Amino acid sequence: VSPLRFYREADVKMDWRIVFVVLHYCAVDSTREAIQSIQNCCGLNQEIVVVDNASPDQSGERLKEEYKKCRKIHILQGKENMGFAKGNNCGYRYAKEVLRADFIICINNDVIVRQKNFADKIKRIYEKEAFHILGPDIVDMQGEHHNPHRLHTFEKKDLRRIIRNRGIILIYLKLKKMFRLEERVQLIEKWDSYRAAQERSDIPWEKKQENIVLQGSCFVFSPLFVKQEEEAFYPETFMYLEEEILTFLSSKKHYQILYSPEIQVLHKEEVSTNSTVKKSEKYMFFSRELRKSAKIMLNLVNSQKMEM
Repeated sequence: VSPLRFYREADVKMDWRIVFVVLHYCAVDSTREAIQSIQNCCGLNQEIVVVDNASPDQSGERLKEEYKKCRKIHILQGKENMGFAKGNNCGYRYAKEVLRADFIICINNDVIVRQKNFADKIKRIYEKEAFHILGPDIVDMQGEHHNPHRLHTFEKKDLRRIIRNRGIILIYLKLKKMFRLEERVQLIEKWDSYRAAQERSDIPWEKKQENIVLQGSCFVFSPLFVKQEEEAFYPETFMYLEEEILTFLSSKKHYQILYSPEIQVLHKEEVSTNSTVKKSEKYMFFSRELRKSAKIMLNLVNSQKMEM
């Protein structure tokens, strides 16, 4: 009997404990809405861990005061902005070590759970499929579907291209800022948006798929994953490419990644970033952090190749 089958048969007999981890940064109304949607769909006894990434507007303090009488809502406050990976890892560790979670669901604070049987569907899917990581159908406010994110994770040539192109784009953006042309010249931005849309245009969202790259706003980590892993995400990035790195590392460990359209969430998209970064600075922030993350992933891929 394979180890995967052994773990699965043992876990099916358990009364699984599901814990949600919500990463918060400044957008307090959105975080409240995310919490409310989880409670509406999963019940008031649902355990929820909110990680405040040192919000400068003190909204983490407000959330802590607001939910202090709710035993099932746990507010963790970071001393500094840890970014996406480390912030989620903080909540993941609390869910695993303190709350003894079997399933850990990491969602952005701009994600709304809408299915009344959301948690039950996850359990039923797990009973049929021995997945480690599950991604739902993610729909934005315009009705567009954002999962699967990509069919294959980035290779070294892709990462080198990102590093090179983002370096060029950053020079372009600095020149635009210097000459006060941020809102008047949008050539690169429009090209980049078109390129990204074309890259995803042929990915079918209607059917179940395995071992693809999941979109990063909602991840379901199963008992198989939680038993093995102390952290959810590779902790070296601040923002961007976390899902790519997760896919790469999971493939090395032969973990099963599953996309299922049976479960669905609404993604309002980039609420935390939009609430703190001016429009003229947002693309600069994205390009700078994406380039950093691409360098980190390239180093990781190179180190893994050397170990083999």
